[in-house]
Amino acid sequence: MSGLAKWVMKKRLNAIIGVMLFTLIPMMFWLAAAILGLVVLRKGVKEGIPVLAWGCLPALVLWALQGDATALLVLADVMLLSYLLRSTMSWSWVLLVGSFLAVISTLVQPLLMENVLNLAVSLVQNVLSSEEGVEVPDRGLIFDQAVVAISIFQVVIAVLSLFLARKWQAGLYNPGGLRTEFHQLRLPVSFSLVLGGMILIGEGLGGSFTVFSQAAIPALVLPGLALVHGILAKKEIGVVGLISFYLVGFFVLNVYFANILVTLCVIDSFVNIRSRIQGKSSDSSNG
Repeated sequence: MSGLAKWVMKKRLNAIIGVMLFTLIPMMFWLAAAILGLVVLRKGVKEGIPVLAWGCLPALVLWALQGDATALLVLADVMLLSYLLRSTMSWSWVLLVGSFLAVISTLVQPLLMENVLNLAVSLVQNVLSSEEGVEVPDRGLIFDQAVVAISIFQVVIAVLSLFLARKWQAGLYNPGGLRTEFHQLRLPVSFSLVLGGMILIGEGLGGSFTVFSQAAIPALVLPGLALVHGILAKKEIGVVGLISFYLVGFFVLNVYFANILVTLCVIDSFVNIRSRIQGKSSDSSNG
């Protein structure tokens, strides 16, 4: 993909063609968003606006014909988040703002994608009704859950597309830069408190407020992963250690994996775990 990144950075027309093309290809809008993110990260919003304007045309057509505004919303989210990352140089801000974008998206989704959401609700009801002994939830409840799930999915895709864009940028202009940024990713205490408050609101009030907790969890999980990656890198534990970590997380810890990562993220915000752990070279010299 580095070849694609080099090509789109040669001139604006290439970037516009790339965004338009990958927006038209089914399920490839994330790559279009990454191209847009790369342009904004490297050249700024002024250069990104025409790329977004022309690149959004296929997304607008898909929305008009199919009622699916996913590609359009992901492109808009990446435009905002890439500007935020360029101006603040902070992934913490990206994660915090991304959580709020997911909440805002739940208000926008029913207006932009009502037909798609109703179709999804009908499919879910049909599947559940075909299962014996399964009580089919109220249509309104399924609709609300679908709105939340799609909203969070779109923001997660936007953040991952931005990571890809930053990886391209680092590969072309600053080799190893993204790896260092990811290993050092740590939420400020205030951000952890805000996201923790969102979880308390969602879990405490329930109902339509659950979107707050569900939107905050990804923003706390990612720094938790970054903490583990950073510690393993500091101890010079290679790929085997990472593979073991993910195998244990997904297959042993299972549903508790995300909770543990959230807990690690919050603790790290207060005590800065990485600063308290010596690197392997330091251990050897002390020995």
